[in-house]
Amino acid sequence: MEYLNMLAKLGVGNAHPGGFTATLKQFEQYPVPPASRILEVGCGTGRTSCYLAAQGHDVTGIDIHPDMISKAKTRAEKENCSIQFLVGDASSLPFPNESFDVILVESVSIFTDTEKAFSEYYRILRTGGKLFDREMIQYKPMSTEINQVITTFYHVENLWDFNDWSALVNTMGFYHSQIDGPFLFPKSSEDLTEHPDHYQQMDADSFLDHTIWEVISKYNNIMDRYHEYIGFILVIGTK
Repeated sequence: MEYLNMLAKLGVGNAHPGGFTATLKQFEQYPVPPASRILEVGCGTGRTSCYLAAQGHDVTGIDIHPDMISKAKTRAEKENCSIQFLVGDASSLPFPNESFDVILVESVSIFTDTEKAFSEYYRILRTGGKLFDREMIQYKPMSTEINQVITTFYHVENLWDFNDWSALVNTMGFYHSQIDGPFLFPKSSEDLTEHPDHYQQMDADSFLDHTIWEVISKYNNIMDRYHEYIGFILVIGTK
């Protein structure tokens, strides 16, 4: 079983870097303009999308994993939120040019063709619109062996460092961009304690599926052994 499939089966809503704590901190530091049209790319089970819809925004969520979208729709029903959720790929977004005021991404771009994804974000942003993308990063130089362990687990081609991300952002055409961080990962237990997910939907057989526990064990081992090497950034771009 792959990492993303494990998240889907457990219905995890805060697996992105920094958890839901970082999401809320971002909205506090960079408030979204009232009544914005927002696209959340890689919306997962819809936790952030539902939060934004409850603030009065027009929200669309897209994710490549059908099970995530199914759970996102169920969450929206339980939270009484009106959101359009679609199955789709970040590197080929099914929207016309200049469709959204804000594009929100939480640990997605690294899992796809990153350059194509950023090109798509830029294309569908309205002039003056903003991109917020929080992504995992190589916090400090690591050996080839450590890099391979991490990239193999997450099924990504490479774990980019700050300079890699900066070079990409500077070629995308944003008239103003910045990168906050890098930050080290906080302990996930702290995020769950501060912001428990009351609408998490786990598959009924999850606790009996040994492959899920194997992935969780590998994840915990990586975070324990290589914590100092893995961090995250927040990319902000204005079109």
